Amino acid sequence: MFVEFADNRLPATSHMAKGIITLLAGLLLVASLVNPAKAKPAFSTIAVDARTGKILYGKNIDARRYPASLTKMMTLYLLFEDLQAGRISLNTRLRVSRYAASRPPSKLGFKPGQTISVRNAILALVTKSANDVATAIAENLGGSEKRFAQRMTRTAHAIGMTRTTFANASGLPNRRQMTTARDMATLGLHLQHDFPQYYHFFSTRRFSYHRRAYGNHNRLLGRVEGVDGIKTGYTRASGYNLTTSTRRGKKRVVAVVMGARSGRSRNAYMKNLINRVFLKKRLSKGTRIAMTAGSPPGYRRRKNSFARVIRPKPPVPRQKPQIVKLAKAKTPDTTKIQDRLIIEKRPVSETPLSDDKNATFASAKMVDQVAELKSAKSDKLIPVKKLAMTIKAKTHSKSWNIQIGAFPNEESAIGHLAKAKRKASRNLSGKTPFTMEVVKGSSTIYRARYAGFNRNTARKTCRILSRKGIKCFALAPRS
Repeated sequence: MFVEFADNRLPATSHMAKGIITLLAGLLLVASLVNPAKAKPAFSTIAVDARTGKILYGKNIDARRYPASLTKMMTLYLLFEDLQAGRISLNTRLRVSRYAASRPPSKLGFKPGQTISVRNAILALVTKSANDVATAIAENLGGSEKRFAQRMTRTAHAIGMTRTTFANASGLPNRRQMTTARDMATLGLHLQHDFPQYYHFFSTRRFSYHRRAYGNHNRLLGRVEGVDGIKTGYTRASGYNLTTSTRRGKKRVVAVVMGARSGRSRNAYMKNLINRVFLKKRLSKGTRIAMTAGSPPGYRRRKNSFARVIRPKPPVPRQKPQIVKLAKAKTPDTTKIQDRLIIEKRPVSETPLSDDKNATFASAKMVDQVAELKSAKSDKLIPVKKLAMTIKAKTHSKSWNIQIGAFPNEESAIGHLAKAKRKASRNLSGKTPFTMEVVKGSSTIYRARYAGFNRNTARKTCRILSRKGIKCFALAPRS
């Protein structure tokens, strides 16, 4: 808040009055900083070609603003992340704590101890923008809303939202919770690029729960051609915010408006912006989705991955392979019997040396094998000593592969391979399913893949699986 005074409008003798007015102006300035909810929201907007990430129009795109309920886009992003990893399912029940139930409206009005399914939680955020449900998601997935918000911020920075900080999962007023129009556009792109199987939730116009119906706050759905999501937001400090995604033919635009004075003016501005860029701008056609809105400040684009591509050296055995000298077995009649060594064979999963999709996966893994002695006159197995052996794992790098996800355990990865087989049995007939163990720091994930494709069949199969709700991408063979 800036206040200007013209001295020539004050009587020359009213120095005391001038001082009082100056003091009052200073108090008003301090009050506006202490209570940002009473400050006039600033306006920002951006429109992005979703196929290329090119910025079509923008105003104050990197100025920091309060996101309000646009925050729930990131809450849902992390929820989709856990769904895809197999840590939860759409039927998992989320418990509502006393703290979550106490969140101010908009809310569904849960009592402490009640539960809601993940599927209904998604719909409650997309339509009603329920703050109690957003907090319940944060507590169930992160242990506490504070830890979940920290994960939100880390993820935001990793995907290119370089000027965003989250402090809660709902978007309720918090001074530290800031973002930009560009960052929200980047998040809108990532929700479609990373989770196409879940993006359809954002087009839900009406949600019924416990005999009550809730309409979507995004009034452009069904009223503006091609609009199929994403999210609205409002607080007194933020003004009226809106992120939309619009597809017309093979063209798609993601647009953001922040700081509008009313919901009606926000919607009118967004409608005009969408129509204008589709009519006057040269847009790219296709099916791909870009990953960032332009070039975010301070962000280094990473090829084929959101995480840093690590190329470690081949693992070094902890100890050299040992040769076990076998003693000849003694029998009561002192007959010398030639014993033979039996090594238990166990399958070895792949250990990739790169996180790059198109990299070569030569691998080696230390496996403890049990050497056993078997007497010619006895069926008993006598344990001898463990051998440290280096075994080179087989790879599937001579053909095109498809990957249908990464999961926290091998059982989940195998289950999703079976699910994909049921969904596209004809396309996966004769193809080789396998899992790939990947160690990242202290965590381990298992990639679920099929091998045995050529370029066309791999891409065709991925298109079919994606339409049936299974995320999929094709991997080129080793050159």
